[in-house]
Amino acid sequence: MAVANSLQAVKNGARQVECTINGIGERAGNASLEEVVMAIKTRDDFYKLNTGIDTTQIYKTSRLVSEMTGFIVQPNKAIVGPTPSVTNQGFIRTA
Repeated sequence: MAVANSLQAVKNGARQVECTINGIGERAGNASLEEVVMAIKTRDDFYKLNTGIDTTQIYKTSRLVSEMTGFIVQPNKAIVGPTPSVTNQGFIRTA
């Protein structure tokens, strides 16, 4: 629910959202950075915001965090997981 709550907060005027990379800090209720950022980016027509985040660096950052912490990214993790997945729009996302 953290991602949904964060997106609703942004829609209602919040301009800062606490996020996590690779789930580190997730137990504290932090939303997944890549999911929040990509939702805002892909639905620019709805949110009318720009995060200022270079989305081409999200995957690389996830891998760096994984290497530094020793925590492996879950195979089915949205956006940064190593397993390709089909989105609701029918696009195949590969790492």
